[in-house]
Amino acid sequence: MLSELRRHRLVDAERRGARLVDLAVDLSMGDYPAVTRVIFRDARGRQMELPWEAVTDTSWRLRHMRVTDLAAARAAPPDSLGRSVLLVRDIMDALVLDVAHRHAMRANDLWLRQENGRLWLRGADVSPWAVVRRLGRGLLGHGQERHLVDWRDVEFLRGNPRAARAGGDYHRRIARLTPPAIARLADELPYHHAAELLTIIPDPVAADVLELLADERQLQVFEDLDDDQAVRLLALMAPDVATDLVGRLQPDDARRHLESLPRLQAGRILELLRYPEDTAGGIMTNEVPVLVADQSAAQARSALREQLTSADFAYYVYVVDDLETRRLEGMTTLRDLIVAGDSAPLRDIMRRSPVTLDPLDSAVSAARRVIEEHAAALPVVGREARLLGVVTVDAAVAQVAPPTWRQQAPRLFS
Repeated sequence: MLSELRRHRLVDAERRGARLVDLAVDLSMGDYPAVTRVIFRDARGRQMELPWEAVTDTSWRLRHMRVTDLAAARAAPPDSLGRSVLLVRDIMDALVLDVAHRHAMRANDLWLRQENGRLWLRGADVSPWAVVRRLGRGLLGHGQERHLVDWRDVEFLRGNPRAARAGGDYHRRIARLTPPAIARLADELPYHHAAELLTIIPDPVAADVLELLADERQLQVFEDLDDDQAVRLLALMAPDVATDLVGRLQPDDARRHLESLPRLQAGRILELLRYPEDTAGGIMTNEVPVLVADQSAAQARSALREQLTSADFAYYVYVVDDLETRRLEGMTTLRDLIVAGDSAPLRDIMRRSPVTLDPLDSAVSAARRVIEEHAAALPVVGREARLLGVVTVDAAVAQVAPPTWRQQAPRLFS
C-alpha cells in the first residue's frame, strides 16, 4: 500500500539516504499506470527526483528502496511538477469514480504492485480502515478488511475542467455508462469535478447529462465550462431545457452565449424566451418534425430524414399548410406514416383537428390537459392556428409531479 511505501527510505550504493516524498505515474499507460519517477528530499532538504529505472530493489521488511546513485538526481521543485501526476499529492484522498459500480468514492489508500521491474498502480482502497492505518502510521488497522477497487474501473478526476482539456491521459472509462448513470454520478460530485466529467465525454453525451441535472447543479456545472464547450452543449440540448438554462444565466452571459450559437438554435431559444415560465409556451419545445399537407407518404418520409436527426420530439409528425405560415392542419404518428403506401396523400393519413393548447395557457393546466388526453404531446398553436411547438408528456409530468420525483422520472423525448 502507498501508505506503507511512504515510510521507506531511499538508500544508494554509497549508503547515502533520503526521505521518500512521492511517486510520479504515467496515467496514459493502459489500464494500470506505471511509476515513472521517485521524488525525495536530500540531506539539505531539497526536493529531488530520480527515474524509476534508478531503483534496483525494494525491501519491505527493512523499509528500504535501493537506488543506484542519489547524487545523480536532478532538482524537482514543486513548480516543475505542476503537470505531473503524483500519487500522494494528486491521487491519495482524491475523489475517484468507480465506473463498474457507478459511484463516487475517496481514495483513502492506493495499492501498488511490483512486477517485471516496474511498480504499477493497481487499485484504490476506499475502506475507512485505510484512514486508520495511515493515521496510526501502520500500527493500527492491520488485519482489517480492505475494499480495493481495480484501477481499470477507476476514472480519476482532478477537480479542474481546464486540466481535462489540456491533459491527454484520461481513459474516459466513464463514457461506457448511460447519460442517466453519468448524471447521477455528477450529482454526487463537487461541481468542479462534475464539469470536468462533462469535459472528458463526447459532447452529445455531455449535453444529455447536462439536461438531466437538477436546475441548481446544471447552472453550476454550465458556468464552470469554458465558453466554447458551453456553446456546443447548448446547441445540442433540447430547446426547452436550453431556454430554461439560458434564462437562469446572468444577462451578459446569456447574451454572449446566444450570439455564439448557430442561428437556428439561437432563434429557437429566443422564440421560447418570449413566453413566461409558467405558461404553455414557457414549457414547450419548438424542435418538432413538420410536413406539408400536399405531400405523398413517400415524399413525407424523404423530407423527414433530415429533420429526425436533430428533432427533440419525434413521435408525432405535425402537418401544416405551408412551411412559412405553419398553419396546423393535422398530425400523424411515425408508425402510420411508415406503414402507409408510397402514393397515399398525407391528408388521408393525418388526423384532423387535434387537441391544441394556447401558448398563454397556464403551464399547470396545459400539463394536466396533456395527461388527461393520454397523449405523448399536445401541439401549441398561436394566432391563425400557427404551430409554435408542443408540450411533451415529460414537460407535463415535471409540472405536476412532486419535486422529489421529477428528477427520477425518465425523459422519454430528448
